[in-house]
Amino acid sequence: MAVKAAGAAKKPGQLTIVIKLGTSSIVDEKTHEPLLPILTLIVDTAVKLRKNGHRVVIVSSGAIGVGLRRMDIDKRPKHLAQLQASALAAIGQCRLVSLWDSLFAHLSQPVAQILMTRNDIADRTRYINAQNTFNQLMEMGVIPIVNENDTLAVSEIKFGDNDTLSAITAAMVHADMLFLMTDVDCLYDKNPRTHPDARPIEIVSDISTLEADVSTAGSSLGTGGMSTKIVAARLGTLAGVTTIITRSSNPGNILGIVRHMIRTSTANTPSSESDEQRPAGSLLSKTACLNVTDASTTEDAPPPLHTRFLPSNDPIQDRYFWLLHTPNPRGTLFIDVGCYRALLNKAGLLPVGVVDVQGHFGQQDVVRLAVVEGSPPPGPDGRRSEGTTQEVGRAVVNYSASEIKRIMGHQSVEIHRAFAASRKVDAYQVVGSRKRTTDDAMASTATTLKGQPLEKPLLDALLRRRMFYTPSFEIYNGVGGLYDYGPPGCALQTNIVDLWRKHFVLEEDMLEVDCTVLTPHEVLKTSGHVDKFADWMCKDPKNGDILRADHFVEAVLEARLNGNKEARGQKVEDKDDAKKKKKKAKSEAVALDDAVVTEYEEVLARIDNYDGPQLGELIKKYQLKNPDTGEIPSEPVQFNLMFQTSIGPSSNLRGYLRPETAQGQFLNFAKLLAFNQSQMPFASASIGKSYRNEISPRAGLLRVREFLMAEIEHFVDPQGGKKHSRFHEVEHVELVLLDRETQLSGKTETRRMTVGQAVKTRLVDNETLGYFLARIHLFLQKIGVDLSKMRFRQHMQNEMAHYACDCWDAELFTTSGWVECVGCADRSAYDLSVHAKKTGAPLVVRERLDEPLTIEDWQVDIEKKKFGPQFKKDAKAVEDALLATTQEQREKMASQLAKAGSVTLEVPGVADGKVDIKGDSVKIEFRKRVENTREYTPNVIEPSFGIGRILYALVEHNFWTRASDGGDEARGVLSFPPIVAPTKVLLVPLSSNAQFKPAVKELSQKLRRLGVSSRVDDSSASIGKRYSRNDELGTPLGVTVDFQTLQDGTVTLRDRDSTTQVRAAEKEILAAIQSLVDGTKDWATISSELPKFEGQEVEVAAR
Repeated sequence: MAVKAAGAAKKPGQLTIVIKLGTSSIVDEKTHEPLLPILTLIVDTAVKLRKNGHRVVIVSSGAIGVGLRRMDIDKRPKHLAQLQASALAAIGQCRLVSLWDSLFAHLSQPVAQILMTRNDIADRTRYINAQNTFNQLMEMGVIPIVNENDTLAVSEIKFGDNDTLSAITAAMVHADMLFLMTDVDCLYDKNPRTHPDARPIEIVSDISTLEADVSTAGSSLGTGGMSTKIVAARLGTLAGVTTIITRSSNPGNILGIVRHMIRTSTANTPSSESDEQRPAGSLLSKTACLNVTDASTTEDAPPPLHTRFLPSNDPIQDRYFWLLHTPNPRGTLFIDVGCYRALLNKAGLLPVGVVDVQGHFGQQDVVRLAVVEGSPPPGPDGRRSEGTTQEVGRAVVNYSASEIKRIMGHQSVEIHRAFAASRKVDAYQVVGSRKRTTDDAMASTATTLKGQPLEKPLLDALLRRRMFYTPSFEIYNGVGGLYDYGPPGCALQTNIVDLWRKHFVLEEDMLEVDCTVLTPHEVLKTSGHVDKFADWMCKDPKNGDILRADHFVEAVLEARLNGNKEARGQKVEDKDDAKKKKKKAKSEAVALDDAVVTEYEEVLARIDNYDGPQLGELIKKYQLKNPDTGEIPSEPVQFNLMFQTSIGPSSNLRGYLRPETAQGQFLNFAKLLAFNQSQMPFASASIGKSYRNEISPRAGLLRVREFLMAEIEHFVDPQGGKKHSRFHEVEHVELVLLDRETQLSGKTETRRMTVGQAVKTRLVDNETLGYFLARIHLFLQKIGVDLSKMRFRQHMQNEMAHYACDCWDAELFTTSGWVECVGCADRSAYDLSVHAKKTGAPLVVRERLDEPLTIEDWQVDIEKKKFGPQFKKDAKAVEDALLATTQEQREKMASQLAKAGSVTLEVPGVADGKVDIKGDSVKIEFRKRVENTREYTPNVIEPSFGIGRILYALVEHNFWTRASDGGDEARGVLSFPPIVAPTKVLLVPLSSNAQFKPAVKELSQKLRRLGVSSRVDDSSASIGKRYSRNDELGTPLGVTVDFQTLQDGTVTLRDRDSTTQVRAAEKEILAAIQSLVDGTKDWATISSELPKFEGQEVEVAAR
């Protein structure tokens, strides 16, 4: 399993402080006796820092010195052999730790010993484990005491000195301060012992310009000196740690310096200032500046003498620090100058830029990067001559040395001929450059669940091979945008829908309906779909191809931007597989002006906000040509997306396949309201197929012509601000939001905000809309969506559907970029109003008032006996138009009737559209009336889920590859949560022995009775291979029946992701499976409750 660093969240005012003590600070140089007065003060200082709320780590030298005293050796030999040093370290370490523990015990402060070598943290997983251990100890209030494990260390795996160890430790724990305690007060520009005029150096902002005396060699017992402390300071500041050199004989200096830094940092940082606005010289976090509890911080005393190295304004990220300073490289990649320039511009390291390889390394090993001036070839011995190379960085490679030798110098597109799938070499850091790849932001390419580059061809092959889905009518060459789901895809979809029904319909007590797909023309004409449910398309004049206008503009501009990157030697990621490249806009390596690049990027950020004429203007302005023909397409025209049909044999009744499930819910509103006993608010829900005649269906399940939707129509009273009674339950849920204003400015930066804050600031319009955004977030989290690849984007005005007044999309990041998977729209009263107006049906709510309401307004009285004969057959139309007038119109009409005795009213469809109404047939008066009921048209909040898109994004988010034992082949794994996995349990007999069949059959029946889906794999393949192919199906659990099962009734239970197993009685295993599928327990709990089984994945061939 991948190990992630535990969050080292700090409390307000809390600092992490690392104190490094050299041997001369711990033992007397001559007698080797512990310097108890200094150690006691160090302990007292550390405890005071802890009591002030800070986290403390001590890096301690002195083991060999204490060992010399314990063995009664007068002085350290000048040439101490490695074995002697290791032995003395082992002897002294025991005494030293005992000494620290005794001193801290007097003050009731727990401590912990951590011994490390460079090799212990050379592996990234072990590094993170060490990091997590530090964080856990400090969270428990423990002070870790660190020392290099001199007993086991050899020269190849030593840190070299404890100064370097302290800097690496400080970076690992994300320290705020690193104190390097020495036998001098600070750095001087000259040796103060020989130059009385030597001046102290108090602040160092750039170590490269430092001119100081570093001749101090350290004590006779230690291995460091002032030069090693300068190296440590360089490492610390690079990681963002303020590094301080001060005198060890006065440990109280630490408290004084900390107080001074907090005080000065507070003075430099106004309380209203944000983190981003803080001056570069501000060294402490804002929370630390504002929460000082030590009363002595108010003193205005100068700090003790010390040298302070200011941290970098652009500190290196933890992963890159580990990469540069922790592992021992396994080899070297020699790259050309052009490749080096590309790395400086944040591009990846591609094989074309590699000119030579040295060393024997495998995939995921760390190697050196060396730039070669002029790229001379290696000599006859395979080595390069002196002075031709310069090391510029480190990299983690996705190829072995032998593989890189096969592909170096080749273009990326040629790699596919050498390997089944491309695995690019990623350069993580270049020394001397502050530019690096940004893994802390959303990358331009998708990654797997484990952070690996997601190879879409590999995933597509898995989905086809395991029949998650397949093109419809494939043996007839298929039809674009139509797909069939196979058994696992169908089961996955069913489980998602079932969970959706539980999460929304059952939880919210919704009224579920199933309405017809065929919809008459008149219904969709009234709803606006006939006129407005359209996309803009344009036509190529040469070959007649139909292009969706916004997609065409987007593709061509992206191709030009990619061509600009290629011209500048930057990495360009290819999102589509090779078979589809011919249909994409081709990128030519042409450099663009920076202003043009910015303009293109701003257009792409607003692409959804352009209408047809505006898209036409962009095509003309930028001379956008179809890459297949070189022609500029025609002006965009609208294309209605609905499938038209005729209903009945006469073909007189036009109809459509519904584009959404919503209209059936609206037309049944009155009946649903009555079913709900006229109680408001309430919600209806519908799950069913919808159809859209996409212009250019692409990207597999992401843009299809027939798809499953799950839609909710929540009817709410508009009076009172659309409050929701359960909003308080979700107001703490944090969402990632991309608002309309940010997009209009041409940017795509998101912000994190709780739903409560979003509604309070009116970023989200009302509580009901905010409530459903939070519920959507929780649903997607529950089914297994990667939350780091999810955001809510607000629709821009031109982009919103014709019926919406506000809308947010839940978008999921995939290999096709950000994809809209759920829409949540405030449809106001649009649908009910237009259908009621068209049909006259009362799609309203009438509620009895607790107290009668007296209203004064203009009222119309019609004298039927005179009104009817005057207008005859048009009387009903004129009466409806008259009663539909507003209060303002009635006031004007009453005035006209009083003055002229008649009034003119517009009535469409009658005469010439205007009629004259005489005063003797109509009376309009302003008077009081008493209302006992209130009538209103509800507003509607509509969450709409595209199940197919959610399903595909879920597949990508849960896909990763696991290296096969003893081979290069990567085995695909789909880590679906058990609650949605197509099959929950794989039943595997150890072999095809007939004795196992009754036990397997009985287990299968018991699982079915529990409602748990299972699948038996009794093929002749080995158990490992059977597990592997079911890992590809996403099956989370595996039960193995073996010979021990026949003896004592126990079986093994395997976890898909960790491949660990437990063994227990059948009853216990079934109970564990039930709790895992229900989500009441996770694997960590199960594996702690049941005995572990260590014989997993044994390759036993079946007979």
